[in-house]
Amino acid sequence: MSNREWVVHPNRSELGPDEPGCNGHFRSVSRPPRRKVSTENKCLARVELPESLSELADEDGSRTFGGYDWLFVVGAAHTFARIHTDVEVPLPFGFKDCGVWWWWDGTTTEESILDGPDAVGYVEEFLERLFPGMPITVTDGRTAET
Repeated sequence: MSNREWVVHPNRSELGPDEPGCNGHFRSVSRPPRRKVSTENKCLARVELPESLSELADEDGSRTFGGYDWLFVVGAAHTFARIHTDVEVPLPFGFKDCGVWWWWDGTTTEESILDGPDAVGYVEEFLERLFPGMPITVTDGRTAET
């Protein structure tokens, strides 16, 4: 333990009335009920791994990345490729900053490219950069909902 003197802010140590800004005053805040989030993987990307990565593969020799949306899938695949392959991985797929989406290829958009009809194509293109020469199958289960 150090021999520094610890000083407590006076507002935190003095007894006083239960008023705003004084010690002891609090209020409970009711929270809205939690949304039930589906845990079902609706977006799937299956990559057939080479023999050198067989210890990381499923029984059929592939690795499946799944999630509720494409950002989760490409994020998991990006992390896997960065840790387990020698491929020079591209920048992370995309992120939103100050209302603008920034994508791995240097482009920017006002709306997410994953909300459009070409989302699967963008995901496939990104995965081909992560896993060059490996067969990739992408399935979008969100469009099959009725």
